[in-house]
Amino acid sequence: MASLKDTFTKGLTTLNVKTNNFMEESKCKTYITTLENEIAGLKQKLGDDVYTSWMNQGDLTAGVEETCKQIQNKYQEIEAQKLKIAQLQEEEKQILGAASVQTTSQAAPAQNAMPEGETIFCSQCGTKNSVNYKFCCKCGAPLK
Repeated sequence: MASLKDTFTKGLTTLNVKTNNFMEESKCKTYITTLENEIAGLKQKLGDDVYTSWMNQGDLTAGVEETCKQIQNKYQEIEAQKLKIAQLQEEEKQILGAASVQTTSQAAPAQNAMPEGETIFCSQCGTKNSVNYKFCCKCGAPLK
């Protein structure tokens, strides 16, 4: 009966972590898409402003620098969101174990991803885990 409870608890923990990370990653990706659309609009505005200035034989650099700075700031925000996504994925790996997390590249088995000397063994099943893991990657038992 305890094994069933442990399996159920592990499943709920996994579901909770994956759901929360999925929602956070989705928010970041949606924000990135919004920023990319804003960048496209700013580039269009930049082109229109330069063309209008050229047609009126005015100063071609008027307003260009400000628009370029806005575009650059949006690109920096996109990079920050990509870093946040990477951090979320790393946190998920640490909580669930590397073997349970599937990323865009093929996930390596937990034993192969750990450097020697930085491992602990699960007291429940004896599986080798990284010292960074909070739960066993095989049975889900709390470590430490």
